[in-house]
Amino acid sequence: MPELPEVETIKNDLKRQVVGATITEVDTDWPKTVNEPEYELFSSLLPGKKIKDIQRRGKNLIIAVDDSYLWVHFKMTGHMVVAPAKSLNKDKWDVDDPDSPLAERVNQYIHLAFYLDDGRVMALSDLRKFARVALVNEEGLNEILANLGPEPLEDSFTFDVFVARIMKKRGVIKKVLMDQDVIAGIGNIYADEILFEARIAPQRAASELSESELKRLYKSTRDVLKKAVKMRGTSISDYRDASGKKGAYSEVRKVYRRTDEPCPNDCGGVVHRVKINGRSSHYCPNCQK
Repeated sequence: MPELPEVETIKNDLKRQVVGATITEVDTDWPKTVNEPEYELFSSLLPGKKIKDIQRRGKNLIIAVDDSYLWVHFKMTGHMVVAPAKSLNKDKWDVDDPDSPLAERVNQYIHLAFYLDDGRVMALSDLRKFARVALVNEEGLNEILANLGPEPLEDSFTFDVFVARIMKKRGVIKKVLMDQDVIAGIGNIYADEILFEARIAPQRAASELSESELKRLYKSTRDVLKKAVKMRGTSISDYRDASGKKGAYSEVRKVYRRTDEPCPNDCGGVVHRVKINGRSSHYCPNCQK
């Protein structure tokens, strides 16, 4: 699932590429992608609307269009790609331009397309069809985002704020880090990487962490996320940026999906995989206590 670094990358790309463009047409082969309003109304309301801004909140992408907002959640396998409109065959949802970002197979699962007045298309590719989109007013957007925790890379996210958020929830620290009500934007990939850098086992109870451990965890949270944003996210499977390219953090990740590989700290241990609350977690038992 695209997490904070991936959605931030797509947001930054779209800011450069589509702000100022006007939507001329909307097309789909999977109307259920649209949560609200019903697709027929959705597709009739958007043509003529100008893209004014692109924002992110947690894992949510927000596209400001005139007096409304397109809310996008990529779920498990969604991402947004911008390409020449001529590269997309609307009748077959196929690609006929080998130089287009849509030429790579992972970018070809197009289920919702926004055609722009400059001859390009902003297309939602989503292998599993779980991604969801809605056209809402400001009140509707605020309702969708109401329960999200603070943004971990903002200056206002101090150590004291971090501790207060972590301590308000019971459970193992891996689960607490991934709780979007606690902190917005962290998922399975970066929770594993953050905990490894902090040398804390994912099964530890959040309430039992010492002050020194919390300080390490706070630092690693910001460090890992900043690095992942700089490297344009993680592309182990489906994620691609808005130009259809992979993120580079995949190459430097320490433990996520590195089961049975030697610990990168050269401690003599190997990376283990365990299930925590139904999700795979990767860690080094030698380094993470």
